[in-house]
Formats: sequence, C-alpha cells, structure tokens
Amino acid sequence: MEIFKTINDKSIAEIVEKKSRFIAQIFHVETIEEAEERISEVKKQYHDAKHNCFAYAIETGDGGIAVKFNDDGEPRRNSRGSYA
Repeated sequence: MEIFKTINDKSIAEIVEKKSRFIAQIFHVETIEEAEERISEVKKQYHDAKHNCFAYAIETGDGGIAVKFNDDGEPRRNSRGSYA
C-alpha cells in the first residue's frame, strides 16, 4: 500500500491575473461520494464561474486508487499544472 500525504483543514487561495479571478479550494475527503458532494457545493457557490476545475485521488479500500479530474474546458496551458 502506498502512503499518501493529505491535508487536515480546508484552505482557500485567490489570485487575480489579467482581469481574471482564480479561486482554489482544497479539502480532505474520505470517499468518492464525499468528493463529488464537495465539488457540487463549490459549483453551486461559484455558479457564475466560467470554469470549475477539480481533481482528486482517493484510496478505494481494495488497494486501488480512484482518480478523477476535469478542466471544465479551461485552455490547456492554464490548468495543466493543477493536477500534478
């Protein structure tokens, strides 16, 4: 089994670049369902955002890892590093 580092608390960061506002949120989740719920909450909170990108990697309990990410149509050069 691999060991993954994670976070304990939610954190938010915001920058403005070339008149665009970028808001990043990170939070700890234990299940795919919890991750999807948090993603849905963020999309509702920022319903007027042009792009809502996300990524997660969650241990599945059977030794596997569920990985999912979506750039929501963000230009490739803008979101590429987000999923590293």
